[in-house]
Amino acid sequence: MRNDVFNNRQQLPVIRDNDSKLQKAISNKQDDYARVFIMINNVFIGHAGLVLDEGEESFLYDPAGSYTGCKNNKCDGSIRSYRGSGDFFEYPDFDWDDYLQYQLDDGEDVVVFEFIVPRVQLKKMKDNILHDSEIASVFTCAKNIARVLRESGGVFADFEDGFFSPWGLKDALLDIQLKKGGIPHVVP
Repeated sequence: MRNDVFNNRQQLPVIRDNDSKLQKAISNKQDDYARVFIMINNVFIGHAGLVLDEGEESFLYDPAGSYTGCKNNKCDGSIRSYRGSGDFFEYPDFDWDDYLQYQLDDGEDVVVFEFIVPRVQLKKMKDNILHDSEIASVFTCAKNIARVLRESGGVFADFEDGFFSPWGLKDALLDIQLKKGGIPHVVP
């Protein structure tokens, strides 16, 4: 599969959704469910990004980020622009290898969380990003991602409204995995 987080060149850890029934539904290609991925970069002030779906259907929400998709794709004449906004990218305007390498350029404390959600919940997230998200200012990446997740409902419904740091969002995501039962496992 193209644009596959589990087979990226960076060998970055992915904390998998620990619900075996949902994993089975995905592996059986039941179209009622989809994967969402939350990237947490804990280096210095950190950053958070949200990827909806996978492969050629993937959609990156990078609020308050400076990723442009240019590093390896040579778009915009490879000129890095600092958006500081709620921009999003659809495949092929971004790919996992390029996005993760961009994050790893800051340092190695980067991790990706996988959650499996009903496809209708994923649609709520995407609609929220496209229609209800404001321009993100500096230091609001995790807050904006937490808001999109919370407003989609499901396992994210209990997220508090307000400021989140990337490492605070990471802790909240780990708590969700632990509440679901079992121990979250990492796939390198």
